[in-house]
Amino acid sequence: MTETCPECKSKLQFLSSIELGHTFNLGTKYSQAMGANFNDKDSKSKPAIMGCYGIGLGRLLGAVAELNHDENGIIWPKVVAPFAVHLIQLGDDKKVKKAAEKVYQDLQKQCIEVLYDDRDKKSAGEKFVEADLIGIPIRMVVSERTLELDSVEIKKRNEQKTKFIKIHGLLHLVEQLVAPPGGATE
Repeated sequence: MTETCPECKSKLQFLSSIELGHTFNLGTKYSQAMGANFNDKDSKSKPAIMGCYGIGLGRLLGAVAELNHDENGIIWPKVVAPFAVHLIQLGDDKKVKKAAEKVYQDLQKQCIEVLYDDRDKKSAGEKFVEADLIGIPIRMVVSERTLELDSVEIKKRNEQKTKFIKIHGLLHLVEQLVAPPGGATE
């Protein structure tokens, strides 16, 4: 069965959508109780007809997840991500811990929001799977391997490839990755 518009008789197209907000017609219930009146065109006092609207944060987050994910989990857009960087420390070597802690402190000094995973009991694979599931835009890894290269490993959540970035140039690069170009949203 094909449905048409009752006004223009065009064929209607059915699409999926997500309800993010809604409006409520409150009528005069609250305006009468508060004495919120107006004068009509005949200068007669009448209660205002009220309405309100609401945007559900849970609905908004659900819509973001629905539209920005892959088989591994959510991919937060930068503008709504709970953190800009997911810093992962691999291993419990003192040198690795010290370097990861310094990267964490340096990022925080630059007001870059960081989720720091310094858990010792999880394997690299478990941490990477959890990082993908959480979906923070930039994953940064400090490990014995990366320190041998005087680098950290960086991977964008929406890309497959990783890059090794020298520690001394890290903050400049991360600031570029975190800030949307020209203030635009991504």
